[in-house]
Amino acid sequence: MDKLFFFLLLGSLSACLPNSSEKQPLNSKQEGKVENFHKLTWKTLDSLKVDYYFDAAYGDYLGKPIFSDKTKVWHGKKVIVEGFWIPISEIGDSTVSVLSALPFAQCFFCSGAGIETVMQIKPHSSIKRIDTDEKVTLKGTFYLNKDNPMELYYQLMDASLN
Repeated sequence: MDKLFFFLLLGSLSACLPNSSEKQPLNSKQEGKVENFHKLTWKTLDSLKVDYYFDAAYGDYLGKPIFSDKTKVWHGKKVIVEGFWIPISEIGDSTVSVLSALPFAQCFFCSGAGIETVMQIKPHSSIKRIDTDEKVTLKGTFYLNKDNPMELYYQLMDASLN
């Protein structure tokens, strides 16, 4: 039930999306070498649709994401994304953080924004303490989560501060 609560909270973080312009490959230094990253904007991610179905094992309705073609092309790509840092330690999991298109007061937790405005952060290594609502730029590999209903649909793996 705690995992379902987490998912529902994360599901709330995501409806209002700021308009951003798309930029293509950015260079970023990482451990002395230059790697190409592409700027991923929240506008690109705003086409997410969710099909809700009843799951008897969980005893509740769960969402199955339907990703648009413009979002699918980003799966597995190295990206740079900007947003507002939201630690989820308030619900007891200090290992989970979320990047939101919106500050906490406007994000899905508080304002009913859609799930497409949040991204689960899975860091490469420990990320320094960041205050809630601090605007940050992260880099990592972007993945679409279509199979695990207890995690967010958008994920940034091996994430680090840019």
